[in-house]
Parts: sequence; structure tokens; C-alpha cells
Amino acid sequence: MNISTIDIRLLTADEWEVFRRVRMRALADTPQYFGSTLAEAQARTEEDWRAALLNRAQFIATAEGAELGTVAGIADPERDGVHLISMWVAPEARGTGVGGLLVRAVLDWAVAGGHSAVWLEFAEGNTVAERLYLRHGFVRTGVSGFVRPGEPRVEYEMVHKL
Repeated sequence: MNISTIDIRLLTADEWEVFRRVRMRALADTPQYFGSTLAEAQARTEEDWRAALLNRAQFIATAEGAELGTVAGIADPERDGVHLISMWVAPEARGTGVGGLLVRAVLDWAVAGGHSAVWLEFAEGNTVAERLYLRHGFVRTGVSGFVRPGEPRVEYEMVHKL
């Protein structure tokens, strides 16, 4: 796959079915790295999916009609920053640079919005994700918590000052 053929674009609320399809694939592929479950996503209505797209910048990576990954940024005025969430790259696109393009899309969106930082969480054991974020200027903050209430899996916070 040639990275120059990869397109990163922002989804609109009318593209909720694309968002749903990619999110379901992500949750089925790597459920251990997400705070929500496939069952929760399957229970969402069209209205839920549309509303989610109105409250975030949801980017999608595509090449030759194939959906290769997604990431979202949600502005948080209390932290004067953007929360990077829901990062996923399709297995066939891992190692091709898609992840870096998606992270860059959120960072650029945050800068354009005048934010001072982007932060995220990654699940313990997801060393590939941590290395990706480190390459893009994120550092651990020392904050950690559970991926989901009632589960033993830990996630770590990282921040990128803009």
C-alpha cells in the first residue's frame, strides 16, 4: 500500500453508516483496547450514531475504496484541549503509516481550533500504540485508570502540548 494513496477525511453526520461499520470492525478486531464493547455499539440507533458524529471530529482513512482506520477528536473546553479517542487501524493497513496520518489529522484539527494540547489514553500492553504516540510527540502524564469500570485492565494517559 502506498501512503500517498491514503485519503484522510472528516465524516459528516450523514455518513453515520460508515462510522458504524468501521467502529464495529474495530471493536470486533481489538476489543481489549476500547472502553466500549461491540454489544454496546450494536445496540446504538441511527440517532445515536448521528449524534456522536455531531459531537466530535471523526476522521477516516481510506484507499481505493477500502476503509483502513479511524480516529476521533473531541474538544474539551475545561482542559483547553482535544481528547483523541477511538483510534483504530485495520489489520491490513498496520505498519503502512495510516496510524500516523490519523494522529496527525487530530493534531492538525486541534491546532486549527486554537487548542493548547491533545491528550489520550492507551491500554496497558498496547505497545504499538504507545510507540506511535511517542513518535508524534506525546508523553505519559503519570495518570492511569481502568479501561472500564469494574475491569482490571489499566490505561495510561499521554499528552501532546501544542
